[in-house]
Amino acid sequence: MSPSTSIGWIERARKFLSPSDVRRGGLLEGGGGNYELLSPSEHYEPEEFDEAAFPIVTSLPGPFPTSAQVKNLRRIPGIVPWTAYAIALVELAERASYYGVGGLFPNFVQRPLPPGGPGTGAPPAGSQITPGALGLGLQVSTALSVVFSLLAYTTPLLGGLLADMRWGKFKTIAVGTGIAGIAHVLSVYAALPSVLQNGGAFLPFLLGLLLLGGSAGLIKANIAPIMAEQYTPTEDYVSSLPNGEKVIVDREATIQRVMSAYYGSINVGAFLAVLSTFAEKYVGFWLAFLIPGVIFLFMPILLYVVQPHLVASPPPSTSALLDNYRQVRKLVGSSHGTRRHSTDREGRSHELLDAEAGDVIRACKFFGFFVIYNIADGGLNALVTSLAGSMTTNGVPNDFLGHANPLVIVIAIPILNRYIYPWISARGIPFGPVRRVVVGFLLAAGGMVWSALIQHAVYKTSPCGYQATICDVGTGVSPLSAWLILPAPILSGLSESLAIVSAMEIGYMMSPPSLRSIINSLFLFTQGISSALVLAFLPIMKDPYLVWPFTITTIMTLIATCGVWKMFRYLDDDHRS
Repeated sequence: MSPSTSIGWIERARKFLSPSDVRRGGLLEGGGGNYELLSPSEHYEPEEFDEAAFPIVTSLPGPFPTSAQVKNLRRIPGIVPWTAYAIALVELAERASYYGVGGLFPNFVQRPLPPGGPGTGAPPAGSQITPGALGLGLQVSTALSVVFSLLAYTTPLLGGLLADMRWGKFKTIAVGTGIAGIAHVLSVYAALPSVLQNGGAFLPFLLGLLLLGGSAGLIKANIAPIMAEQYTPTEDYVSSLPNGEKVIVDREATIQRVMSAYYGSINVGAFLAVLSTFAEKYVGFWLAFLIPGVIFLFMPILLYVVQPHLVASPPPSTSALLDNYRQVRKLVGSSHGTRRHSTDREGRSHELLDAEAGDVIRACKFFGFFVIYNIADGGLNALVTSLAGSMTTNGVPNDFLGHANPLVIVIAIPILNRYIYPWISARGIPFGPVRRVVVGFLLAAGGMVWSALIQHAVYKTSPCGYQATICDVGTGVSPLSAWLILPAPILSGLSESLAIVSAMEIGYMMSPPSLRSIINSLFLFTQGISSALVLAFLPIMKDPYLVWPFTITTIMTLIATCGVWKMFRYLDDDHRS
């Protein structure tokens, strides 16, 4: 058995067994420990185990904390390597290009070229007209936006499988980058004024949409796992600060910091997409699509620079996936795991495989509730953008207000990590990851309630009443300011800062090392399922029924919140212990 396998054994043992369940054996070459799990009849009594006399030897930067140190020492996150932050910049460039293009789809598809405009999709100066190009209506616009999201969040399964079984994470990202580059070229071509005016824009636009959505899956499945892999300690350990204070360097807190950096980079990139909203309003769609394409060019440059410095990912292998698949089938097919004291072809015991398979099952069940949450958190963005277009904007692009969401996230995550969470922890208030997810779900439901109320108010004040979306009477819009929509994206941003970051943390901590891209892909896949479910709303995504999608989503999200709390609150108890 290799030293790394032995350490993996003891990491798993420390999570599930007491110190008296582990007997230290001889040292392996390279400083690793060799440990033997005892049968129940051979267990030492706790009082006979002296942790100080028998320290556990590992490849960690410091020793494992003793029971006394766990109770008494302060916990701090470890240092996040610079390579993790460099990969976060890669994600920032990719998300800026993705949202910069994808955020334009509702106006580009739904609304026609504005009469009296320059023919680029921009409206006449000083008017309340919304930018447009293809004029295919709200239902087609929503359907294509859903298809785009569906591709972006189902293809991560392909990206995860290719990374973990065939190509490796970095090569999969590189292939996705090349495909996305082609998509950006097609998007800019479709938005050229000459192409828009001769009616030839739809096919290149559609092909660009499909390629960009598909490439996103290859990239997104692997960015977060690569970032987390840059932090190499596999367990908590004891370290000394420059002032002499001994502390426990907390792996979970460090991974939370990595995931916060990852999610923060996503939303900085998403906020940069605001440049495209003003470009479509005042110049035209060709510039609006070109800006994210230019930002995208930074991505291959960053990948080239950081690649030689990355910590090597586990090599691609089909065996880990197949072994865990078999164990999942056994666990699902019986009320208890089959325990055998044999090992698989990579030297892992079946007890360890059962534990890993159980973690995979729990992660999938937990992620299942995000299928509903995702509808409340961005699944109805096309409706919100259309709603803003039915209100008085006074020169502000109707799709600008939605960018308050990433701005709130960028501000909220550092505040939560630096001030709120430490303040709560110092006072012993239980606020583990499941509680954070529950609060996030409630905030998302609140955003849906607010959107329903604003839609109802627009129907009551529009010159066309309950036909507000296609109104051409007078100014064609409600006198209510579009800024009234702002609380909805703010609540959504706060919700994501709590729920999404915490879910990614839970998913990563539950994932077997060789399956992290696939497990991350399963979490992203919930977005794809959510997008497909949004299609069920299409019959009521038209006047006069537009209040109902928000109302129904609110009810479903509240039910999902109850389910998360009832089924998974025990994870917070484990987190506290």
